[in-house]
Amino acid sequence: MIEKLWKNLPPRYNRIVKMLWSAFTMFFIGFGIYLQIEADIGFPSWNALNQGFSIVFPITYGTASITIGLSIVLIDLLMKEPIGMGTIIDAVCVGLGCDFFSWLDPVPEMESLVVKIVVFMISLFILSIGQYMYMITGLSCGPRDAFTVAVGKRCKKISIGTVNNIISAVVLTISWAMGATIGIGTVLSVFGLGMVMDWTFKLCRFEPRNVVHEDILTTAKIILKNEE
Repeated sequence: MIEKLWKNLPPRYNRIVKMLWSAFTMFFIGFGIYLQIEADIGFPSWNALNQGFSIVFPITYGTASITIGLSIVLIDLLMKEPIGMGTIIDAVCVGLGCDFFSWLDPVPEMESLVVKIVVFMISLFILSIGQYMYMITGLSCGPRDAFTVAVGKRCKKISIGTVNNIISAVVLTISWAMGATIGIGTVLSVFGLGMVMDWTFKLCRFEPRNVVHEDILTTAKIILKNEE
C-alpha cells in the first residue's frame, strides 16, 4: 500500500519520493528513541554498547556511537550488504528527530514504573513500524538494521525477530562487561523488540530479507541522469 506513493513515478522522482519518505520515517523512529530516553528504565542494547565503549575508552558517548556505527558499516560491506541513501538518512534524521522531540518534550515526566514500562513498550512498536516503513523503499538499511538483515540471510530458518534478539543479547553481554547501565528497559529491548518486529512484519506481510536494496551510487546515478 505504501508503495503506491512512488510506484508509478518516473525513476528520478521515484527515488526522490522514497528518500523523503525515508527521512520522515527516520524522524518517526527518532520519536521512539525519545520515548525510551524519557522512560529512563535502562539503555537499549546498542545504546548500552555506546556507553560501555565511552567508559572503557577515553572518548565521549557520541564519539563511541560514531565509531561503532562506522565499524558496523564496514562489517555490512564485508557481508555484501549495500550501503545506500537509507544508511545516510538513518545516520542524520534519527538523531535530528530525537533532538527535536527532546526539545519539544511532549511527554510529561513519569514517576510510575508501570507507566514507564508501557511507554517503553510503545516505543518498541514505533521502532518496528518505522523499520518496516523505511526498509520497504529498498534504499538500504541503517548500519545496525543492515547487519541484522545480513545475519538473517545466513540463518534463513530463524525469524528476523529472533535474529535481532540474538544479536541484541550478544551486544548486551558485551555492554554489561564494559560497565554500561543495564535496566528493565534493556531487557525489554533485547527480548521485546524482536517479538514486536516479527508481529509487525507478519501483519504487514513484509519479509526484509527479500528486499533488494539499492546502493548509494546507483541511486545518485538515477537521480542525476534519470536512468533506470
